[in-house]
Amino acid sequence: MLLLSLDKKVNLTCVETDLMASGTIVRILGNRVDVELDKGGIIVSLFMKRAGFYVGSQSGLEFVMKI
Repeated sequence: MLLLSLDKKVNLTCVETDLMASGTIVRILGNRVDVELDKGGIIVSLFMKRAGFYVGSQSGLEFVMKI
């Protein structure tokens, strides 16, 4: 299992569109990870559902991140 760290580059997948978006981890707080998307600078808050699997939503879209 990989560890999360600030400034780590990650990929989020949009559940509705199946598109990937790259971003950077800007905050880690317990089971929550905030990722700033590279395009647009939008911050998506993701919550750990199980080890290595995070889910969050922003602007009406749901995103997942697998580590």
